[in-house]
Amino acid sequence: MGLKVLLAAATLTFSNTVFAWGVELSENKLVAFELPVAPATSLQQLRQDTSVRNLPQGTLSGRLRVPAADRKLPAVVVVHTCHGEKAYEPWLDRLNTWGYATLSFSRCQPPDHSPDDAHYPSLDWKRGALAALGALRHLAERDDIDAASIAIMGWSRLGMIPLSVLNPEGFYQFFPEKFAAAVALYPFCSFARGPHAGPILVISAAQDDYVDAAVCERMAGETSRDDFPIRSALISNAYHGFDLELFGAVHDASRDEINPDGFAAGGGSLGYDEAGQQTAIALVRAFLQEHVPSQKAD
Repeated sequence: MGLKVLLAAATLTFSNTVFAWGVELSENKLVAFELPVAPATSLQQLRQDTSVRNLPQGTLSGRLRVPAADRKLPAVVVVHTCHGEKAYEPWLDRLNTWGYATLSFSRCQPPDHSPDDAHYPSLDWKRGALAALGALRHLAERDDIDAASIAIMGWSRLGMIPLSVLNPEGFYQFFPEKFAAAVALYPFCSFARGPHAGPILVISAAQDDYVDAAVCERMAGETSRDDFPIRSALISNAYHGFDLELFGAVHDASRDEINPDGFAAGGGSLGYDEAGQQTAIALVRAFLQEHVPSQKAD
């Protein structure tokens, strides 16, 4: 059996659901980080020659937030959608309050905030994995970050990135920096099979009609004998975006509303659910504390 959990969010209660957003940050600023360049594959060399090199991939900007501390901190790379930083700020606040530094970014980059590489929408797996690894390297090179305790977290179709960067057959194999753990909320799982090289938590919404939660559940079952089986949680009575207050009540969302990243997908149901959100918060905090522990855990 895979590590599958079916959660009826409305039946759960939590004793610690109020978070102190007043955490002191030693840094809160925009930073630029370079996307690493993977070496040419054997196939590329065979089709061209052994001197072929991949082109530089450029840089992205993201927001770095570092809680004030007298020790090296664990960190989380946060890959969010083009709904904007405001939608994900409550999660950033939580992570910082729990004692994690964060480096967050999306494919919508300044100055015009249009989707990066919009005509070749591969940020969900290829360019997105390189971007995540670039953010990882940026954090790992800092003296105030514990390079061995950096996780990654992503949402929706970009939730494929946390799955991809822990796949040994992907870009994982080319770079010395490694993510210690990954969290994906209602991700697109179709092209992110295992085995994986680290622990992964996938949280899906049972009523999601935008991405297929059943695919993630099957993936969890298929990895049950792996060294790192997917830990899968299915939140009942929840829809896509259930953990984000900015989306408001559940409603039929157009393609542009639910999908500002420009992927080849239509609309679907979108909306916030407080009970489901609190379930997800508890799951994420426990998972991070297990694999990239923070001294601020209570």
